[in-house]
Amino acid sequence: AVVSTQSTGKMKKLGKRVQEEVLKARQQEKKAVMEKVKKIRKGKTEAEEVDNFEINEEPETKQRPLSIKEMNRKRKAKDSKYGFGGKKKRAKTNTQESYKDVSSFSSRIHSKPKRSAKNDKRMAGKPQRPGKNRRAQMKGSKGKKK
Repeated sequence: AVVSTQSTGKMKKLGKRVQEEVLKARQQEKKAVMEKVKKIRKGKTEAEEVDNFEINEEPETKQRPLSIKEMNRKRKAKDSKYGFGGKKKRAKTNTQESYKDVSSFSSRIHSKPKRSAKNDKRMAGKPQRPGKNRRAQMKGSKGKKK
């Protein structure tokens, strides 16, 4: 049992050493890459030095936009509402033209008739409840019957 614990201790120490070496190697590699990037950004590199280092300086060309026929109905509706690229800030604020345009306004739809107890549908079937004094009088008259 003692031999196995000693060997496991040695194995742990060996594993730690190997791990430390791997981490040091990674750090050195990262440092070298960062230095190359700095040099490339400044433009102070020779072509031979950057051969194996792959950075595309030219942006990739975008794919052609889909034709209108290829778009589905939902996409068309969103594009017409918000424009291509999504909703921008203050997209729903009124403009002078939209403020003056009242073609979509209908007084029949947008204005409600004034409510009163007579034409209120909720009150139509029910008799109105008497007030507090009236109820007290009614209560008093019931008890005083002769």
